[in-house]
Amino acid sequence: MKMRKLTPEEEKLLENFVTDVYGPVYFIHSLPEFIIPPINSKVSRRDTSWRLNILESLTDGDLNITDYIPKHNIPLEKAIQKAKEFHEKWVERFGHSSIAEQHLMHLCVEDVSRLLSGDIELMNRRPAFIEWSQRYQKPTRDKVVIPKELEGKPDLKEKFLKVWNNSYDAYEKLVEVLTEYLARAEEKKEGESEERFYNRISKIAFEDARYALLLATKTSFAVALNALDLQDIVRKLFAHPTKEAKLLAERIVEQGEKIAPSMLRHTTPTVYQLKVHDRLKNLASVVKEDELSDSDEDVILIDYTGKDSEYSPVDIVIMHILFTYSGKSFEAVRKTVKEMDEEGKSKILQQAVEDIGEFDHLMEAFKSVRFKFQLKISEANWHQLLRHRTIVFDCGEPTIENGFVIPPNIEKAKASEILIKAIKASEELFIELKEKLPEVSPYVVTNAHKRLVLMNADLWAFDHFANLRCTNEAQWDIRNVSFKMLDLIKEVAPQLATFMARRKKA
Repeated sequence: MKMRKLTPEEEKLLENFVTDVYGPVYFIHSLPEFIIPPINSKVSRRDTSWRLNILESLTDGDLNITDYIPKHNIPLEKAIQKAKEFHEKWVERFGHSSIAEQHLMHLCVEDVSRLLSGDIELMNRRPAFIEWSQRYQKPTRDKVVIPKELEGKPDLKEKFLKVWNNSYDAYEKLVEVLTEYLARAEEKKEGESEERFYNRISKIAFEDARYALLLATKTSFAVALNALDLQDIVRKLFAHPTKEAKLLAERIVEQGEKIAPSMLRHTTPTVYQLKVHDRLKNLASVVKEDELSDSDEDVILIDYTGKDSEYSPVDIVIMHILFTYSGKSFEAVRKTVKEMDEEGKSKILQQAVEDIGEFDHLMEAFKSVRFKFQLKISEANWHQLLRHRTIVFDCGEPTIENGFVIPPNIEKAKASEILIKAIKASEELFIELKEKLPEVSPYVVTNAHKRLVLMNADLWAFDHFANLRCTNEAQWDIRNVSFKMLDLIKEVAPQLATFMARRKKA
């Protein structure tokens, strides 16, 4: 992310609010909570460090600086030492973990790989992330993470950089071709200025051209989380196979100790964490692909609550509704539903969703039904999907074995060969790295390559997902998959699908 040399006055001001004025990993602190989310959100649309966004807010009138500059004469080091003694007493000696759970932290990580950022967002479901967006911004050629594992291996490093430059050349060419195509194919909206029209089609061009980029492309993210969840993530980073992850873990601990003494004590991965993945990966090699399976399908409904049961998904939702409001035992509710006719069930379901609006959530009873899908989706799609924190995912590693996606606009612009050429170059290096440096091979997978994912969502979570992703505003790739999943739910539980994707209908 863009960070300039600050004036001495700016450095002194910023030191009050971040743990590192220039490094790529730092914590925001001592600012009111209401201002941090807007500061963080700017990164989605602009490539500037959060520190510059903080300075902007402090100096352009958003905030009154004097309200937030420390007014006491206690040195920061002394205050931290006193806090450390308190934490050691209550957290270490008495095991009061709820203190760490209550300790809210704002971590900023700049210029990590898209590969690692995706892994981090899956390490713990509770933190809230916001990330630099390839959909809205155009990365520069220098926005690439060169894996540390390539140091001392000049031949592989040279090949890696060649593949990166090939992919970036393809990206730039696709942006150019798509922009020209969209200028002809898209109609200007009523009252839309030339500038707004160009910005709109540029966003579409960025969105589709990024399928040529590698997972080594740099991204940045901010995350709000408690100290207990941060410890969990740091342990998993230390156990991660890449050097990039381990270095990031070290930096997080170094910066975290500046403002959260004793909160980041338990960060060493266990023997179990260090060994379990390799152990299971070796055992999983016994699985062979079934040639007769539906593996070519991108969306498959694997399982759902009520499958091969005398009770349908609708029955189970109704049981949970009646249990909540009747005050009777679940066995009594079950017998009642078993004897109920379809009209009676339909009436209860209709009453449960009557008047529900596009921004409403379903009641808790709908969490009793789950749907499990196997998805074969592009990395670009997957990086959006994993942001749905209430859904449970199992996923394989990035690979070239599942094929790739070509965006429709690229096909319409007759530019498919540009993308395919970049993909093939990445695949050649992937095969070589898989043999020589397997932990580095995922870095050269493109956004176009497909990943296998199991998505396990309860009906409450899927309703929220469909409400966001089955709209014209959603990116085309994830929207297409969302409708396929919704159609599969309609086949097995049509009554449950009638009220979903409400925002599309609004």
